[in-house]
Amino acid sequence: METLIPPREPFIKIENCLDRLLNRSRALCVLLADISGQLISEKGNNEGLDTSALAALTASNMAATAEIARQLDEPAPFSYLFHEGQRRHIYISAIGASFLLAIIFDEMTQIGLVRIFARLAVNELLEVASELEPWLEKASAVVDREFRGALAQGLDEAFA
Repeated sequence: METLIPPREPFIKIENCLDRLLNRSRALCVLLADISGQLISEKGNNEGLDTSALAALTASNMAATAEIARQLDEPAPFSYLFHEGQRRHIYISAIGASFLLAIIFDEMTQIGLVRIFARLAVNELLEVASELEPWLEKASAVVDREFRGALAQGLDEAFA
């Protein structure tokens, strides 16, 4: 079985970027997830939030709006979403094709600040994503190959 250890440098860049975004935007919490909804990192006050579920739901939300864009004959999926609640709001932005950023904030934070600093963070995280994508592709190929091998072995043993 091949060991897959992610490169450390991109994750340090992600943590630093999310720290800056949280501080500059004055948000309550920021989340970075992959497009499947797996939480990668979180920063800020997440008390009372199920951030894993929130990451999965934001990914589903982005997928649904990508289909809406397709139905509207848009040339590309929508790049960001904004939901305004009574007490809390969420701004969700795609980071290339592999990741998404969710920023949770309240009425004390201006949406303009969130949008400006989210755009800066997305640009920075796009560079990091390009560093991580080759590793993710390799990890996916290894997992697929190992799964196929384990499945074949399990079927052989089951019918032997």
